[in-house]
Amino acid sequence: MPDATIEHIHARARTWRSEIVQARIRLADEDLTFTQRCELERLVDDRELCLKMMLPDFPGQLERIDREIEHELRR
Repeated sequence: MPDATIEHIHARARTWRSEIVQARIRLADEDLTFTQRCELERLVDDRELCLKMMLPDFPGQLERIDREIEHELRR
């Protein structure tokens, strides 16, 4: 696979992880409407599927997301 393609995939993976982190943090809000909650859950599911299809170490990606959530909550 060309280096440019690999770089693009890793850049997209950073974006997907960030979107998952932000969505999971927002899902902790008890004031979300049913529709908002469904949209966020769908976003998480979709981005996780993208990570699973595009990167070989999906469990590692999930661990990284958990660490990023912890980091965001400590700020």
